[in-house]
Amino acid sequence: MKNDRSIWFTSLAIKAALVLCVISLFVMPYAARIYRDLSIQDGDVTVPLLITFYSCAAVGIYILITLDRLVYNIKKGEVFIEGNVKLLRGLSYSCFIIAFITLIFAHFRFLSFIVTFSACFFGLILRVIKNCFTEAVALREENDQTI
Repeated sequence: MKNDRSIWFTSLAIKAALVLCVISLFVMPYAARIYRDLSIQDGDVTVPLLITFYSCAAVGIYILITLDRLVYNIKKGEVFIEGNVKLLRGLSYSCFIIAFITLIFAHFRFLSFIVTFSACFFGLILRVIKNCFTEAVALREENDQTI
């Protein structure tokens, strides 16, 4: 019962994040101009910022859709399956893609290294979880064959 509420809340949070991500696609040009006007650093980074944002947003939307699929599989009771391993692999690669994109933007704003580091860190965590799931799937399949 408590787990069902947790899964429901997680699914709702993912959908809310997806809506916010889509809304941000329309708001970002205005936010980039405000950032340009308030920035104390030299140089206009509006175009690189928008390129970075939209590139990361595309990957972010993929991540949210993938997370929603993963939660849906868990809700159905399909946890240790090959499909979830593939979803986790895609999530980790997506984190590394975001890290690469923000690493390029770090040429313009050094603080984007924080996002680069965070994305790499999450990518590594997801790789470890993916490897655990891979082993769990193999154990489950072996167990199914012995019964």
